[in-house]
Amino acid sequence: MILVEKNGVPTVSFTAAHFVNDARATADLMGLPALPLAVVEGEFTNQPYDRIRSMVAGAVEQVVRGLTQIPEGDGAVKGRPAERETIHGDDLLECTERFNQLFLEREWSDGLPLVPPTPRLVERMLSHTKHPPDEVIVRGLYPGLGIATVEKLAINGVMAGCHPEHMPLLIALARAYEGTGIMGKTCAISTGPNAPLVLISGPIIQRMGFNNSTCVAGPASASHVNIVVGRALRLILMNIGQAYPGTMDMDTIGTPNKFSFCLAENAERSPWEPWNVEKGFDRDTSTLSICLVYPGPDVHDFTATRPEEMLQTLTSLTGSYTGTASIGRWLYGGRQDPVTKEVILEQNVLLLAPSHADLMRNAGWSKQDVREYLYRHSRIPWHRLHSGAVRPLAAALKAAHPELMWLVDQPDTLIPISPVPECFEIFVTGGEAGRSQFFWGGSETSTVAIEE
Repeated sequence: MILVEKNGVPTVSFTAAHFVNDARATADLMGLPALPLAVVEGEFTNQPYDRIRSMVAGAVEQVVRGLTQIPEGDGAVKGRPAERETIHGDDLLECTERFNQLFLEREWSDGLPLVPPTPRLVERMLSHTKHPPDEVIVRGLYPGLGIATVEKLAINGVMAGCHPEHMPLLIALARAYEGTGIMGKTCAISTGPNAPLVLISGPIIQRMGFNNSTCVAGPASASHVNIVVGRALRLILMNIGQAYPGTMDMDTIGTPNKFSFCLAENAERSPWEPWNVEKGFDRDTSTLSICLVYPGPDVHDFTATRPEEMLQTLTSLTGSYTGTASIGRWLYGGRQDPVTKEVILEQNVLLLAPSHADLMRNAGWSKQDVREYLYRHSRIPWHRLHSGAVRPLAAALKAAHPELMWLVDQPDTLIPISPVPECFEIFVTGGEAGRSQFFWGGSETSTVAIEE
């Protein structure tokens, strides 16, 4: 709508009152702070047709005004941080307390206590990189197209509790998130509980003390590096990418995975080549990957002795559940990059516990064998598949895959939840006992080398 309006065609966008700040911020970001809006009190979702008709009718005057008058700008983007802040107090402890209160009030905090990014601490961080402070790592970090300089990354890293030696990881975080493409924006502003899953592979795991075993995702001291690196990404997305809750991040309920979700590979217990090698790097090159995922289930299986038995525990859910937006979306058009028009594969992630990985090792299964099994058995009758608000199913199917219109006459046909086996990623991590985890996909996996 913004692009149409900027091309000289009058438009009006219907917006629920709850989403006005988000709409204004996005329009301002796109260079059109005066985007005409027709504001309705409720959301159109989950409403019967008559109710939607009534809501639209009640907004007709706003539509007419938006099409015939030039509205005044009303951008809602938060103010930019000052270069320096001076905090006064009787002692450093009081200063730290006031600093945290100030950042909470300005909504620059993730809600947990922050480490004050004093000039001394920021300079220490910057001393551990060859990049100059003003070098731009990402020009246009989603969702708000913020400019991610080395210094800004260092500041947010300090606040997250990172140490100077973590600086290369902060740079890799920004680059890997940029690599998620348009889905980096879509998932950041979504009403869904999408979260960036950070996956670390290579020699840096031992060198920097990442936990790749019991409680790999925390909590506890053993996962300190995992936690502060994952937390740094959240602060970077907020304070550089402008993914502020209620303005651009419109997640209905949210998820604790957004605070910090950084895991390290347990390559010693994996039956396959390391993750970094699988992604095209050599064994001595440490990598950082980001995949945007929806929350998923515990895969609890202490009794399986064959790969099929363990994977059946998982596919008993993936072959019946339809409550996540990415499930079956490929059938109705899926995701595409709006510029390149390339299809985006939303990749599900199976975090495979070492005990379950042993089953694969003992049976001689490759990762591709696992992918193929999950693809073949994660299937749902066509009539039960949906993609968010897509209705009716037949019309959406005809637009995206007219060659599959025969499904209308055979609605019980089982359809894969994902278009190809490669939509299932497998990452070995964690400690002993047969409890893996599965996460539905929201993006393709973006992997970069960590420049140490």
